[in-house]
Amino acid sequence: MRSLLIAAACAAGLLVTPALAQPRAADAILILDASGSMWGQVEGQTKIVAARKAVDTILARWKPGDRLGLMAYGHRSKGECRDIELIVPVGPVDAVAIKGALQRLNPRGKTPIAASLREAAGILKHTENQATVILVSDGVETCDPNPCAIAADLKKASIGFTAHVVGFDVTDPVAKAQLQCIARATGGVYLDAGNAAGLDSAMTRVAQAAQGQKIASEAPAAAPRARDPFEGRNLRATARLAEGSDPLTDRRISWQLREINAEKAPGDIVIVEYGARLAVKAPTGAFFITVGLGETSRSVPVTIEPGKTLTLDLVLDAAVVTSTGAVEGSGARAEGVTWAVERKDGETVTTVYDAVPGFVLPAGDYVLKLSKGSAAATKAFRVEAGDSIDLAMSLAVGRLAVDALYAAAGPKVEEGLSVEFRHPPKAVGEDGEWVMTLYDPLSIANLAAGPYDMIIGTGDAKKTIRIEIASGQDRRLTVDLNAGVVALTATSGQRIEIGETRKSITGTRKILVTNDDGAFQTALPAGDYLAILSQDGKIVSETPLRVAAGERVELTLK
Repeated sequence: MRSLLIAAACAAGLLVTPALAQPRAADAILILDASGSMWGQVEGQTKIVAARKAVDTILARWKPGDRLGLMAYGHRSKGECRDIELIVPVGPVDAVAIKGALQRLNPRGKTPIAASLREAAGILKHTENQATVILVSDGVETCDPNPCAIAADLKKASIGFTAHVVGFDVTDPVAKAQLQCIARATGGVYLDAGNAAGLDSAMTRVAQAAQGQKIASEAPAAAPRARDPFEGRNLRATARLAEGSDPLTDRRISWQLREINAEKAPGDIVIVEYGARLAVKAPTGAFFITVGLGETSRSVPVTIEPGKTLTLDLVLDAAVVTSTGAVEGSGARAEGVTWAVERKDGETVTTVYDAVPGFVLPAGDYVLKLSKGSAAATKAFRVEAGDSIDLAMSLAVGRLAVDALYAAAGPKVEEGLSVEFRHPPKAVGEDGEWVMTLYDPLSIANLAAGPYDMIIGTGDAKKTIRIEIASGQDRRLTVDLNAGVVALTATSGQRIEIGETRKSITGTRKILVTNDDGAFQTALPAGDYLAILSQDGKIVSETPLRVAAGERVELTLK
């Protein structure tokens, strides 16, 4: 996010009459940065989501008698500094309208901080109320060379104009100094917010400052001595997605200075740094500098000369792609998912397991795949250099937790349970397509919505149950196997078979279990069986066997 601005009239002016002092109503304009960097992430959520939540905090605390409007910039064009729009006119606070408008914003453009300050002041100049601006930014102005001077001019033009500033995840000393200067030039408060929780807290405090409460600023009381913040560092660089786009503010950007090997390609690493801006003291000579972010990198040859500073602005020719996955039927965020970006030919570019992923991809055509368990959804997309897009996807998936009992009264099957899921067969006599098999005492399956045949059991006691999975459903199922355990022993080398007690009309007996180890145990459905002991192909004995649900039978066959 380049910045989130809230232009707000001070909530507590006094109008004196002979009878008593009456509080004045305040006019406010909330200006939200919708530039492309708003799709950047903080603690597992995009900055636009964090900003929306912080605005909710402001709305919840706004005085009912004060008027409020909504302005946004960077939401219609990815390269236009004049893309500023008053979306909700100034009027009685309408939290529903403001929240709805924020949800519809699609960050994509540049960051005209100075122009937004100027336009907000122009709208508010007709009011007699004091005009206060709250600016929340994660980076530096990219459309005007000196937003601090603009802020100072606005302060001079309007005695009541004040800018309170929140630096959101700002690590660049140049950006922080600029934001602090805006607050200081207008008599405002500067606060740092390192994450989403910090943003919510900081916005609450600057809202209090806008309403007249005394809040301590975290900026120096006086401007520091003008000097180069990177003094002594002779290699400096920033990166951007495309020509004309804002510099990237992502602290995950990697920088490598590498030697040039015999093949005139990048060789051994000399320096490794991470951050939105590179500023290091580097040795002189010829090198390759490599900048990388996400799935994109670029290497260029450079020469560092004695006594000179080399400043680079590297273009990645890439796009930022984020996504959010929702579960159909519930609308809940899809957790525990897998995201895969593939090229059109099916080659996998990258796979991540974050609930809200962020990719930096070279311009081109791709397919995004979202999956969880057996459920999957895909979306084809194309990105151009400089794009910042969010791909909303939904997944028709349900969760089924399954365990089993030997009998209605127990015990529970703790070992050897298998739970197999298959699609229903397409024709009589065919096996349905296998989906998955789980082996835990409590097996948890994430399944695409639809019908399944579930084959559950332990040993030779199994049941087939037709189930229907609904998207968004979280279901628990306990299956009574109506089975017991049989433990049989015999002399080593003898074969043990368990068959049905009755022969078929052709005089054959159906054999259910065969074991040649001389001793084994298995689970069987409750009922009557025949244990057949044989050796060298000759039957030694036949022993009736009764299995009771939930009970164990132990026999030595002779």
